[in-house]
Amino acid sequence: MTASDEVLSVEEFRVRAAQAGLVLEEREVDVMYEGYLGLQGLLARLPQGSAFADEPASVFMASATRVVR
Repeated sequence: MTASDEVLSVEEFRVRAAQAGLVLEEREVDVMYEGYLGLQGLLARLPQGSAFADEPASVFMASATRVVR
């Protein structure tokens, strides 16, 4: 885990929300912090270190753009 991956404490979260101009009630801070923790959990599950070429190719053609001869 790098320094940028560290999870904020609720106090740090509250300070950053205030710095962003958010005026939140205590229950709103609790709900948003819970969501923040959930997001951090999802981000931790993303694969790391994959090359761009590792992605499978996807080709999509909308039906209106198909050329019929």
